Amino acid sequence: MSTYKEIVGKKIKSLSSDPSDSADGQMWYNTTTQKLRALATSETTHSGTPMINKRSLYGFGVGTSTAGLVVGGIDDSTYLSVVEEWNGSGWAAGGAYPTARYSAGSAGTQTAAIAYCGRISPSPGPGSPTETYNYDGSSWTSGNSFPTGNNSCQGIGAVNTAVVSTQAYDSTAMHHWNGTSWTSANARNTAKGGQAAFGTQTAAILAGGYPSESNITEVYDGTNWTSGNTMNTGRNQIAGSGTQTDGLAFGGDKPPTEAAQTTIESWDGTSWATSPATLSTARSRSGAGRNTTSGTWIAGGIGPGGGGEGFDSVEIYTKSTNITTAAAWASGGTVPYTSRQNMSFGTQTAAIACGGYVSSTLDTSVSYNGTSYSSTPTLNVAARMGGVAGTQTAGIQFGGIQPPGTYNTNVQSWNGSAWSNNPYNLSTGTYGLMGCGTQTAALKVGGENPGGGNYTTSEEYDGEGWTAGGALPEAKYVAAGNGVQTSAIITGGSPSGTTTFEYNGSSWTAGGALATSRPGTQAGSAGATSDSNIVFGGGPALAVTEGYDGTSWSTRPSLATGRGSTNGNGIATAGLMVSGGPPSGTTTNTEEFTGETTSANIKTFSSS
Repeated sequence: MSTYKEIVGKKIKSLSSDPSDSADGQMWYNTTTQKLRALATSETTHSGTPMINKRSLYGFGVGTSTAGLVVGGIDDSTYLSVVEEWNGSGWAAGGAYPTARYSAGSAGTQTAAIAYCGRISPSPGPGSPTETYNYDGSSWTSGNSFPTGNNSCQGIGAVNTAVVSTQAYDSTAMHHWNGTSWTSANARNTAKGGQAAFGTQTAAILAGGYPSESNITEVYDGTNWTSGNTMNTGRNQIAGSGTQTDGLAFGGDKPPTEAAQTTIESWDGTSWATSPATLSTARSRSGAGRNTTSGTWIAGGIGPGGGGEGFDSVEIYTKSTNITTAAAWASGGTVPYTSRQNMSFGTQTAAIACGGYVSSTLDTSVSYNGTSYSSTPTLNVAARMGGVAGTQTAGIQFGGIQPPGTYNTNVQSWNGSAWSNNPYNLSTGTYGLMGCGTQTAALKVGGENPGGGNYTTSEEYDGEGWTAGGALPEAKYVAAGNGVQTSAIITGGSPSGTTTFEYNGSSWTAGGALATSRPGTQAGSAGATSDSNIVFGGGPALAVTEGYDGTSWSTRPSLATGRGSTNGNGIATAGLMVSGGPPSGTTTNTEEFTGETTSANIKTFSSS
């Protein structure tokens, strides 16, 4: 029997700890654990951030694992024109499609795509559209029309090269797109619709399809179609991704009951194999990132119940030496007191929560260690909806409302064991403001003034007093935000619930708009700088979470319990939401957000 050295050309290394840069198949002996170990490739699926809109896509999806695009679709009887873009973490609104439709053909990437034909009424008939539109990453422009109006077309390739079927299931005709116009190509062998489609104009695969239970595979070389080895499970309305020599087929319907499937099959250029990974949700008529196999998204579709109602759930397929754990919210410790309009600062595992409101303004203060809360000395002055900054051992609280309803000018300092009155009070009482930074470099932004108007002002604290900072482009009240004095963000709030502004230490500039408006009652926020933040909750009782990358907002997994009138702290990948409630009502709930993580897929083998 051959030895490992004879096969690989190297001896098995002895190491005291597992290496961080191992290659697939590499083996080593861990002298600490006394185990023979190796890094292995695995195929897995995990949940992704849901789309903004529920939809059945009928195969419409393009792009990669970190830059995808879905267009149109249908949710029950509602035809959609909305476009969503995937950035690897979440979804953001793209440029709207000119007309609502589903079952359109598509090809390309997130910033260079085409879409054409489709269905714009419950019955396709002779009135099916023929338009072709080009997408540049922000808007659509009209191109030369498809020869005949059709739906359930399959696009394969880039914006300047696409091969498509002309009809859902009753035609074998094919057409090429050259970036400007369509021309006829050689017919395929079998008239099918709802197939898995992937590859390029000169190296394409079509597999499965309807009518009937189909497991056929057709291979295209740019000129002719030939039959390939059949799929293991015949089905239709399948999502596909990859290349002619490395492809994937996800889910689909299995006749005669049209039951949605969880099966994933992989294509190696010659034959199909059933993947050990399966979809957690049976689905057909889904969209997928077409241009990748090592990792791709599968979005929306119709579930096991059938019918026309779409859903928004997303799954991520990976084939990697890493194991991915999806981003998610989880329950944290229970706060010892119920409240809303509270304030919190610190990190997910070392935080202070203080103040708030039940039937009156509170002076309560508690400490959080990442598992449970413990009581700490009370605020010297009760407060709610004020600003906070700092860490669990060095913090500051400023402004808000104190009993019986006075707009607070007080500043209070926290040293890790007690609160003290800070001599550098605010010049004007402020309520519903945003605060962030550290105990000696804090930032106070916006809020409502005693006269009832909203501030555009920001003020900077250096440990020895407050000085004027840059003015906001618009007044903001009960807005969310976080960061540090030289790199902060403020977003949502009243009067406009979607605008975002970024601070560089001297001036504010407009950033990307929130996808979900959050006016009225304050949302929570976590983030270390202006280009890495999450915002969650908000009025009246939202569960939606969005993440910011310095340019645009996109969705993240939602809170388990929607709420507003709250506050958050931590960083974008480790955030904390404490208490809160709708406009009325209070909670003691804490939720903790953990961003997506990866770890090496290390296997232990017997050394005997």
